[in-house]
Amino acid sequence: MPRRAWPALTLCLLACVAEGGSLAVSAGAPVSAAVQGHITNCGEPVPNASVLLLVQQDLQVQSRPVDTQIGPVTTTHDGAYAFDISPSFAVPGPASMQLQVTTGGVTDEIEGGTLEFRMGTPARDTARFDVDLANRRRAC
Repeated sequence: MPRRAWPALTLCLLACVAEGGSLAVSAGAPVSAAVQGHITNCGEPVPNASVLLLVQQDLQVQSRPVDTQIGPVTTTHDGAYAFDISPSFAVPGPASMQLQVTTGGVTDEIEGGTLEFRMGTPARDTARFDVDLANRRRAC
């Protein structure tokens, strides 16, 4: 490419960037969050439960909304589970979450509130999401 073309290309690039007016986070930007908790039944740990995390994020600055399922993971002997997540198209900010917990052939869907995606990996903060299945069913 001739040397005279570089200044013209640079000016065109600057004009395109200036015309945009604002900076958006690209779809490939690394944002992450972490969720952990315990699954219990009347206060007793529930080992070997299958836990699926559902995450939704639809902010105005996103190029595409996030509606994803992560997992399932299996709870440990003390009912603990953990997720580290970094879904495509997520941007820094809040997202809603819920769990699907399956144990003994029964699946419970539990609304979980909000988690916060932040730039970078690994996640800097962890959202706690503890669930007592029997309390939810009013069975204790």
